[in-house]
Amino acid sequence: MKNILLLTDFSESSKNAIHYALQLLEAQTLKCHLVYVHKASTFTSADLMTTGNDNLYASIVKSPKEDLEDLMATLQNNYKNNNHTFSIHIDYDVFTDAINQLVELQTIDLIVMGTNGVTGADEVVFGSNTLNVIRKVNCPTLIIPKDYNFAKPKEVLIPLDENDELNSKRLQVILELVDKKDAKYHILRITESAENNSITAKDAKALKSLFKASDYDYHNITNVPMHHVVDTYVQTHAIDFEVFIIQKTSFLERLFSGSPITKHSKIASIPLFILHD
Repeated sequence: MKNILLLTDFSESSKNAIHYALQLLEAQTLKCHLVYVHKASTFTSADLMTTGNDNLYASIVKSPKEDLEDLMATLQNNYKNNNHTFSIHIDYDVFTDAINQLVELQTIDLIVMGTNGVTGADEVVFGSNTLNVIRKVNCPTLIIPKDYNFAKPKEVLIPLDENDELNSKRLQVILELVDKKDAKYHILRITESAENNSITAKDAKALKSLFKASDYDYHNITNVPMHHVVDTYVQTHAIDFEVFIIQKTSFLERLFSGSPITKHSKIASIPLFILHD
């Protein structure tokens, strides 16, 4: 059984992400943890002193609990999937602290969330909460764009730089979301020179352990910045699912450095699966 964490703020974007994940993983046995994180900072000490106990409970506990229960009932009624069970969680903490605690306590295998774009630079593409999860939570994360309609992924892009390892274990994690019988994989190995044959040899070994040659296209691109490679590839191919591996150095720096962020709005328009080194 997989434990998946379904983040919601009750927006249409977060609900859409949940619907996408439940359809994508309909055949898998899942324990679905519906999670709402209430920012403790939204309540001042004056609020706590002047609000009666009953009103305080209603405002910070009862209302989101009822909303989560309603959402859970809606999902159960809509999908009627015996493979999926649900539980609800409310937390009052720093957003990523709360998620990290739940990931550990519930042995979470996958986080699902929607984009929630705000103003300013890379946050236009991803949204502040989404960025914080990418940067601060070490758990596979599936990010679904607002208003994205579910369809089984057909063309999966995996861009890799010289430090990203493509091994059979990592490929298996990806295949648990998008099986090779449903999609074609596009692997872009981006290196500084064509001399690095050891990396491509390791890639070939990992790919051949799980794929037939017809299941994927492999490209080794040299001496071209990642943001140029990804931007060009998604514009010339019908990519509908992307996988990125996050290293200790910011993947946003590697992906967007030296390029206007608006050029990469395509990245926010298709599902994005984040893995961590």
